[in-house]
Parts: sequence; structure tokens; C-alpha cells
Amino acid sequence: MLDFYLIHDEQSDATAADDLQHAGGIEAEEFEIAQQAGIVETTADFYSEFRWSSAQVRAKVLLLTNCPFRDSISLSHVLNQAQAAGVGLRAFGD
Repeated sequence: MLDFYLIHDEQSDATAADDLQHAGGIEAEEFEIAQQAGIVETTADFYSEFRWSSAQVRAKVLLLTNCPFRDSISLSHVLNQAQAAGVGLRAFGD
């Protein structure tokens, strides 16, 4: 599972997951589909950590509007939460 947490752009990468609000998670299959669709960067690794700024979140939400599977993926819900809160996302893979 790749878990996403809401994080303000000005917050440090050293902020522990326990100090952030959990926004949801996705499975490896969904991660791969999102990478193929160009929503998740090909350099991102499911089993590591990465971060998206609030501007990146807004751009990814726009990308999702043209995806035929947008309503069936958990990532859509996670991105919409972050956009509504005006924050970025930090991902932790396990």
C-alpha cells in the first residue's frame, strides 16, 4: 500500500507521517495504471517516499479530468482532498 498524507507546502520533509493527516492509499496495480496515464511520474517508486506540492496536486487533478478511469481510482479521491484543502501530498510506500 502506498499511503498519502496531506502536507502544507511550507512543511519540512522531516515531518513524520504520524504528524500528518492521512488522506488515503492506493495499491500497486493502481499506482502502475496512474504511471501509465502520466498522473504519477515514472521516476516515482511505489515502495519509497515522494512528495507533491499543492501546485502539482492541482495539475494532477486536471490530468485526471481526461482519464476514463478517474471515478474508479482511489488516487482521484486523495488528490481531490488535497486540492480542496489547498495542500500537497506526501507518499510513504511499504
